[in-house]
Amino acid sequence: MPPRPAVIAALLGLLAGPAAAAEGLPLTVLTERTGPMAASGTPLANGLTDYLTMLDRRDGGVGGTRLAVEECETGGEPARALACYEAAVARGSVALVPGSADAALALLPRLASDRMPLVAAGYGPAAMARGDVLPWAFAPPATVWDSLSAALVHLAQGGSEDSPQGRSLAYVHRDSPAGREPEPVLRALAAEAGLAFRAYALPDGASSDENTAPWRAIRAADPDTVILDATAGLSGTPLRDAAAAGLPLNRVVTVGWTGEDDLLRPGAGTRDLTAKGLRTVTWHAPGDSFPAFDQIDLLVIDAGLSRTPKEESAGPLYNRGVYAGVILAEGIRNAQALAGKRRIDGSEMRRGLEAINLDPVRWKELGLVGFARRIRLSCSDHSGRRPLTVQEWTGARWVQVGDEIPPPRERLSPHLDAAVAALAERVAAETGTAGAKPRETCPAGQQ
Repeated sequence: MPPRPAVIAALLGLLAGPAAAAEGLPLTVLTERTGPMAASGTPLANGLTDYLTMLDRRDGGVGGTRLAVEECETGGEPARALACYEAAVARGSVALVPGSADAALALLPRLASDRMPLVAAGYGPAAMARGDVLPWAFAPPATVWDSLSAALVHLAQGGSEDSPQGRSLAYVHRDSPAGREPEPVLRALAAEAGLAFRAYALPDGASSDENTAPWRAIRAADPDTVILDATAGLSGTPLRDAAAAGLPLNRVVTVGWTGEDDLLRPGAGTRDLTAKGLRTVTWHAPGDSFPAFDQIDLLVIDAGLSRTPKEESAGPLYNRGVYAGVILAEGIRNAQALAGKRRIDGSEMRRGLEAINLDPVRWKELGLVGFARRIRLSCSDHSGRRPLTVQEWTGARWVQVGDEIPPPRERLSPHLDAAVAALAERVAAETGTAGAKPRETCPAGQQ
């Protein structure tokens, strides 16, 4: 029997891998352009790859070295994510972007033995902030817990002026390991804030009726506010399902984004479906009014080198992809400077990521003044845990409501210690080692 086309393609991919890696610095991005999370996975991947492609076209890569960015499609399936990770290790990738919180959570036990830096910008599980315990995991500029706690603080303070201040909270998340992981800590923080709390899980790949059933239950409970956690990805159209069930979207605060960018376009809604008043927790500016985005348009999208439609404006997920691209590029640039060479490996990339210090001057140099706030990572702090903001959709644009919200470190600290201990037990069980051992002592001045 002749070999199947899929087998031939896989073999050709393996044969082409080393040659491609030799031509540029290899990076691997796990994508979800297909499957239940395609609506959110596609713009996130587009923003990341467009930014890195722009650097290749404009600057010849980073530090004079071109980037060999390889996308590996997972479709949101854990087994495919693991296969992509193993291929990235074999290829010699200097860093890997997991593409989802579930993939990040699943890959954490593998990183130390493979010396593979994992960069999950804005959707990393809480333990990834602890560089002293997980030296190969990075979650800039905030972990999932940080964003969820910011949403909770915003709601406890009364939210924006025209949103209801209530004492009951519904937490809606994906029914997956990463989707369920934050529920206990959010429940504890809600109790401290005096908010009645109830959690609801949204299934993957469900029928239309199954998708709307949880929202009908939420509407019947009539919570004052809803936190919709999309950091682990959500299938279908949860915001449309919520509105169809009769839940006003001005009660909803999203953490992460659902991929329903069409809700934010003029004429996208119907008379009974409007996203006006919808809020989201974020760490970067909306829109594309930045010189770097002009360069992306000119050198990548207009040149036909992007999978982003020309008529599609930059939405929340596209911008988050760009942010992730900035983090990767700055890590590479720092690593090259520290190592004194253009060609770096994973260990040098880790040190470069720990040296990230994106201040306003640097953001301006990147053509992104006003795009995001300062972030500084270190040997022990792999997140930066920057203050977050809440933005509200006016029907025409996103505007910030309220002040910046610093993550409540003291309140999260005991929960984080417990999460790290649980992860150590899991690593020990899965790898047969002593668990997640503390790293070598951080050098003086790099704490």
